[in-house]
Amino acid sequence: MASHLPTLGAFVETFRDAIRVGFNWDRFLAEKWPIELVTLDSPADLARCFMPWYIGTIGDEVAYDHPEAAPMSLHDVPKAMQLLNEERKADIQNYVDLFRKEKGVVEFTAPTYALPDDQYFILDRNHRLSALALNAVPFRVTLWNVRGPLEPDGLLDLIHWTPPRKSLP
Repeated sequence: MASHLPTLGAFVETFRDAIRVGFNWDRFLAEKWPIELVTLDSPADLARCFMPWYIGTIGDEVAYDHPEAAPMSLHDVPKAMQLLNEERKADIQNYVDLFRKEKGVVEFTAPTYALPDDQYFILDRNHRLSALALNAVPFRVTLWNVRGPLEPDGLLDLIHWTPPRKSLP
């Protein structure tokens, strides 16, 4: 059976109200960035996903544009859980508890932005994905992966994946 790729309209309808990171919706729609479907079903797959959560050099949560901000991957969640704020921890724990009660495979979709080296930046569903990183439950997550330009004008958080530009003299 053929798999149909999500349309721009379906992406907007599904995720527009949920995505709160600095995603350039106007440019996405004007330039018609392609969307691919990617399936995650192993801890190794999760390790290739980065969240819009950042840790500073003294082990505290910081904003994406903080000079010492380091992006957190899903692989980092188990060891960084104690560094997260209480609300974030509680939201993740709620999904951990929910997924433990699931019969069979945990399945959901999540929007992402393509990064270099087959890595993904999570645009939404971070708490659910973090819960999978903490849980030994079978899962199948379908990413709606936007293949936009690797430029901060497309997604602000890309400052961590692009070289700094040299200023003119």
